[in-house]
This record gives sequence, C-alpha cells and structure tokens, in this order.
Amino acid sequence: MHELGITQGIVERAREAATQAGAVKVTDLFLTITPAADFQPESIEMYYEMLTDEDELMKGAALHFATAPVPAACLACGREFPTEEAQPACPACGSSQVSFDPHEAMIQLTDIGVDEGVGGGGPAGQGPATRRPAD
Repeated sequence: MHELGITQGIVERAREAATQAGAVKVTDLFLTITPAADFQPESIEMYYEMLTDEDELMKGAALHFATAPVPAACLACGREFPTEEAQPACPACGSSQVSFDPHEAMIQLTDIGVDEGVGGGGPAGQGPATRRPAD
C-alpha cells in the first residue's frame, strides 16, 4: 500500500511544476520506473485516478511509464552492475543474492505535459499542451 504515498508525492511534484509553469491543466505525466520498484505501474495509475478525481488541474492526465536500469551489487562476490531485471543474477558468479542500490529512486517524475491556457489553439482560448521538466 506504499504506492499511495508514492503517488501522493508524484501528484505534489507535478502540481508544483504545473503551478510554476502557469498551467491551467496537466495533460501528461512522464515517469521513469526501475526494477527496484516492488509495484506495478497499474497501481500508480489506480491511485492517481483516486487522488485526482475532483482535482481540475490534475484530473485525467495520461501517465507515461519508461523503464531505466538500476545499479545492483552481488552479495556473494561483491560485483556491481546495472540491471533492468527485477530479480537479476550476478553476471560474474551467477548468484541470485543481489541487492539494488538503496539510494536510487524506484520511480521518478521526469516531465509533465501542461496546457498553459494561452493562445487561441483550443476551446475557450486554451493553447496546445507543452512539456515541462518536473525538476
């Protein structure tokens, strides 16, 4: 159930970035997930819908997931290596006793798409969606 807290953090960061961009609507959230994540993207989507159901700024945004490797270390031989697998085997000794770098993020908001509400591109004078870095 820690996915709820993770999703709350994603919503807060996206809201902050959207507010700084002067957005009237968040259209897309771009997320990077690593094999260290012990949850599925579907659970983030479910909690996102639940958390933003009555939030006009955030409601209905599309979530886009990309994957990224994560640093790992073999507990048997000490070899460090990047992996894209959730249950990797050490490439040096074959051991399955592998730990992920605890300092690496499991999921990260990397970018957002927003409608800034300027120009005459859409209904009610809303402009086209614009991508903004989330940092």
